[in-house]
Amino acid sequence: MHTGRVVRSVRLATGLVLMAFVAGHLANLAIGIHSLAAMEAWRAHLMDPWRTSFGQWLLLGSVCVHVALGLYAISARRSLAMSRTDVAQLVLGLLTPPLLLNHVVVTYMADQVTPDFDSAYGMMLAIYWKFSPAYAFQQLFVVVIVWIHGALGLYSWLVLKPVWRRIGALVLPVLFAAPILALVGFAESGKEVLEKLATDPVWKTHLTDNIVSIVKFTSKLDVFQSRVLTTYGVLLLIAAGIFAARMLRDRMKPVHVAYDGGLSVQGRRGLSILELSLLNDVPHAHVCSARGRCGTCRVHVDSGTQSLSPLNDIEHATLARVHAHEGDRLACQARVLGEGVSVTRLLPAYADASDARLPEDQAAGPQPAPVGEPAP
Repeated sequence: MHTGRVVRSVRLATGLVLMAFVAGHLANLAIGIHSLAAMEAWRAHLMDPWRTSFGQWLLLGSVCVHVALGLYAISARRSLAMSRTDVAQLVLGLLTPPLLLNHVVVTYMADQVTPDFDSAYGMMLAIYWKFSPAYAFQQLFVVVIVWIHGALGLYSWLVLKPVWRRIGALVLPVLFAAPILALVGFAESGKEVLEKLATDPVWKTHLTDNIVSIVKFTSKLDVFQSRVLTTYGVLLLIAAGIFAARMLRDRMKPVHVAYDGGLSVQGRRGLSILELSLLNDVPHAHVCSARGRCGTCRVHVDSGTQSLSPLNDIEHATLARVHAHEGDRLACQARVLGEGVSVTRLLPAYADASDARLPEDQAAGPQPAPVGEPAP
């Protein structure tokens, strides 16, 4: 496995770890619709594994690696040509790291600084609803943000696979309902906690003692959080600076690409054929949003092969999977480095995910007609 596929696999693996963590959170909160006692009973199965040393390091490591790969992806971008879904996922992705890292650090420091701290759901919900509602909304916000970001990524990965036709009808409702049920469970369990505070003075005293313990490490936590945010901000600025510098450098070297149908466009050297298409409003299929997964953006290179970047491992694997013909390239991976490039788009711009997950016997069949021509 080459570098590009390794990076993609690691990013997917760390993303799935974060999704598993958030899914446990949401499921445990949703159980609050039944009762606070049910939340506590299920916590040992859904959340306690993340409180072990292995679980904490796995989660923290996944956050750090996922953030690093996300920043690398930003620095490696060549343009801002993105779909609305990609823009939403990028924005949510940028919001996720400091919020999620803060959530992980809160749990870790609570265990390290105050080992006797009682972090049972009843205690935490009492603190949220009675003493620190702002922090409660912050925690809910990060869980929902991470879930939406992960759900978009999970959907874009699964929808291209043949298995999606069998599991899609089940997965989509779960992805949509999970945060809603969690919010309802949070509200219902909150009502139960407030009632318990009003009627159980012993439990209220125990809660007060825990709050005193929390205050002991609040200042240390604030300092650490500010350092985390500052470091993340600096790294984000560096990534954005690399992206901007590349844009300015390539702007001085324009290139041209000719398409089927007599179209011709101009753009910066180093952009992919797909990026040039999108930036110049040329209709072009791109189901996987330029990740090299679907093969729907593929083109046949009529001339100028020497002016394109070499095939990378991701492109080679996808072209092999879709049984591409000699001279075919993925428009999202083939970067234009010189003049004389002429291509024919092989799938219509309205191609969807079903065109990316054709069975092997269909994928090996006749080539799709070029854009504008009827299918045979």
